[in-house]
Amino acid sequence: MKTIFDKCEFGNLTLKSRIIRTGLWESQQNDLNAIYDRYDKIASSGVGLIISELYSIYPKDKFIDHSFRMDSLNFMTMAGKIVEICHSYDVPILGQIEFIKYNRGIDLDIDINDLTLEDIRQIQSDIIVAVQKLQIAGFDGIQLALGNNFFLSKFINPYFNQRTDDYGGNTFNRSRIVLELIKVLKNNFKMHINCHVNAYDGRKGGINQNESIEICKLLEKVGCDSIQITRPLSPLYFTKKESEEEKLIDYSEKLISSINVPVILGGGYNNMNHMNELLNNTKIEYLSMYRPFIADETFLKDWKSDGEGKSRCLMCNNCYRTKTSTCYHF
Repeated sequence: MKTIFDKCEFGNLTLKSRIIRTGLWESQQNDLNAIYDRYDKIASSGVGLIISELYSIYPKDKFIDHSFRMDSLNFMTMAGKIVEICHSYDVPILGQIEFIKYNRGIDLDIDINDLTLEDIRQIQSDIIVAVQKLQIAGFDGIQLALGNNFFLSKFINPYFNQRTDDYGGNTFNRSRIVLELIKVLKNNFKMHINCHVNAYDGRKGGINQNESIEICKLLEKVGCDSIQITRPLSPLYFTKKESEEEKLIDYSEKLISSINVPVILGGGYNNMNHMNELLNNTKIEYLSMYRPFIADETFLKDWKSDGEGKSRCLMCNNCYRTKTSTCYHF
């Protein structure tokens, strides 16, 4: 019988549990000790893998006030220290790389369809530099934000991408910017590459489940080591609706049957018994959690000792809406 606390293999990484903690906002940029304390509590709790908060590669990006800037003078100090903390508990950590807007000098927020080939190469180069920084800091890998409504997720989405060159049109062409990037990363870095991908889009003319699976197959082919499933505006969709959970489970099982790399499913999970049932009654092997770790960084310790548990997180989404790494209630 599987449980969330099984030791397991995750690609080239060994995890102490099936729980992946996903980060999002960082509201404590000016208090590094608070960041270190949070990571110490999470890493010591029994989590299997940590995905960092968003690291923005552009200084004028939309969420720059709510994420740690990679051009910050103390970024490498902070990054190296949280890696040291996580590794002291034998917990691997991936750095989450994202951006919403691409700026070309004084031209801000360049539309996907207006990017030149030089712009595309610049974006790829900027991400490569970001990965190099994370490797120097000691991270075990990266997560590329290809989901929700980040820039690259829009680039691969036919709803937004109306290009007529080699980077528009069919699924392969729209994914080309990422496929080329992953090839270069795998040839030059010893890093686990996880891609955060939308299961479906919800917009008319957007990505459906079948195309999302085709994109994941392409990602695996060029070297992606694991996939994390999401959908646009998550976690606002999960308050939670059973129909939405069933759709994501159905999609995840289809994806797991279609590729040979680990697949992580998230979406409002906060009950240990329910999560264990899911592990034993579906093909799902790994589950991600975000908001419960905001409400209580150490809740997994109690779950493990008690053999059951439910997060005290109220799923109010205030941490998401206010873009803070601390809980409104606790």
